[in-house]
Amino acid sequence: MLTLFIDADDTLWENNIYFEAVVQHYCTLVEAHGVGSAEARARLLEIERRRTSTHGYGIKNFNLSLREACRSFLDGASATLIEELDRHCAGIATQPMALLPGVPETLETLATRHRLVLLTKGDPDDQHDKIVRSGLATHFAAIDVVREKDEATYRDVAARHGIDADDTWMIGNSPKSDVLPALGVGWGAVFIPHPATWVLELEPLPEALPGRFVRIDRFDALSRMF
Repeated sequence: MLTLFIDADDTLWENNIYFEAVVQHYCTLVEAHGVGSAEARARLLEIERRRTSTHGYGIKNFNLSLREACRSFLDGASATLIEELDRHCAGIATQPMALLPGVPETLETLATRHRLVLLTKGDPDDQHDKIVRSGLATHFAAIDVVREKDEATYRDVAARHGIDADDTWMIGNSPKSDVLPALGVGWGAVFIPHPATWVLELEPLPEALPGRFVRIDRFDALSRMF
């Protein structure tokens, strides 16, 4: 039996599109004060790259990054403007769960053949709330929410779950968090690209690795692979 670790955000359900909608609103707000959209995005990414390395991921940290970016352009930004950004950030948590095509039925099929583990990074409260609302938890033998998904985390996950690298695959949409660290510790990796993957999760993909690295276009193709 294989162990299939499966990412959550933008692999099982839509996620970054909701953050992107808030980013677009932030750009609109600062553009009204003479700041170009490209500059506004670049500043936010610079802040997010720094903050996520120390504070992790999730809606709360995203909100604080937006506040910092806004204030860096608009010294003494009004409380009204900041409150508007806060409202939009809070709205991310209330967005409906939009499962990606083929996810429920594919998980149901795979769970009869292999051990499935949900492996996702981010704020534990955010992630567990989405997992519950998705209705997918019953398909997984275990659920693991981690702070970061790098090689050190993957080695720790392997030890905690008692898995053999030769019989283990990671499935997800992020080159940085799903594909590269999994391959780095000897797991197989399946890359399922998503058009709205967060830019900080993008990295060059490796050359073809027959039998260990596969790219597919849709989640439901997994049922023909495994």
